[in-house]
Amino acid sequence: MNNRLSLWDRMKLAGRILTRSDADDMPDGVRPPSREPVCDPLSLSTVFRGVQVLQTAITGLPIHEMRGGLKLDTVSSLILQPDVNRSRRDFLADMVASMVLDGNAFVRLVRYTGEVVTCEVLPPSLVTVSDDGKDPAAPKLRYSYLGVDYTADQIVHCKFLNVPGRLRGLGPISAAREEVESAQQARDYKARFYTDSSNLKGYLSTEDKVTPNIARNAKEAWKATGTAGDIKVLGSKLKYVPLDMKPADLQFLETQKFDTTQIARLLGIPASIMLAAVDGSNLTYSNIEQSWIEFADYTLAAYAGEIEELFNRLLPRGRTAAFDWDSSRRADMSDRFNAYKTALESGWMEINEVRAREALPPLINAPQPEEVNQ
Repeated sequence: MNNRLSLWDRMKLAGRILTRSDADDMPDGVRPPSREPVCDPLSLSTVFRGVQVLQTAITGLPIHEMRGGLKLDTVSSLILQPDVNRSRRDFLADMVASMVLDGNAFVRLVRYTGEVVTCEVLPPSLVTVSDDGKDPAAPKLRYSYLGVDYTADQIVHCKFLNVPGRLRGLGPISAAREEVESAQQARDYKARFYTDSSNLKGYLSTEDKVTPNIARNAKEAWKATGTAGDIKVLGSKLKYVPLDMKPADLQFLETQKFDTTQIARLLGIPASIMLAAVDGSNLTYSNIEQSWIEFADYTLAAYAGEIEELFNRLLPRGRTAAFDWDSSRRADMSDRFNAYKTALESGWMEINEVRAREALPPLINAPQPEEVNQ
């Protein structure tokens, strides 16, 4: 069984299987159409920050093996390091980024004599999904990557949002592409505002009546280039009137604030984590803590659930993988210790169980719950 193989055994087996050569390259004329967006969403600072927050939150969660609802003391090497060539942190970060940006994460299972020895996260933009069946309710999925076809037993397809009838899942960025692109366009417009000659910076004014020729000559004279420090001279009682704009308007602060709030809402990340101010909000310790708990329950769980399903396929029957959410829902030290005290006095936790939650070594002669109550 693959859970009995050590990481070193898996690396040796994977080395035999994954010996790539030029013959493995994609044949000419079969490359799938590129799904790379014209504008990279990660070039937007808010999207970059959001993806980084989600990756950090998921990759930092401990994971355990469960059997019969109880946590086991050991964890399979396939769970500790799914890809023998990369760390688990990088592996999980790739899966999260794939689901955020594309809505799909494709993991290729590499087997040796029927047992999975390593897993590889494929770039979702290079994977095509086809249905060889006739019933959308019971699809026969076929995956193509670099000119090679794979079955559903060889590829684990993780979808962020599953929609009946769709072969591919939807992600927050791919589903709301127009909103992200509008934020990019607003950013680009701000960058062009100061250099684009089509933007009106000011105007020439006079109380006298001027002919079109005089107006054209005055405009050309004003726009004539000169050396630094030159003084411009106007005739015909002309005067230059600049268009005054507030500093906040010049920086398009309201537009940036709106776009940041929209993308944070789209990614399901609390404004406090995105360092975004929300008008009318009253941030206190209690409601910030509650927003973080909701972030774990309704945002992170969507990504973690798909990753757990992948790990469940790698484990022997009867075993499951589960992330430990205690670290993301930890209260402050005072509240946590008060909760431990109540648990010890109630008798449903032991000293060593509390110490394990705090990553402390067990006590050899730990007191029992009834001794704590005395």
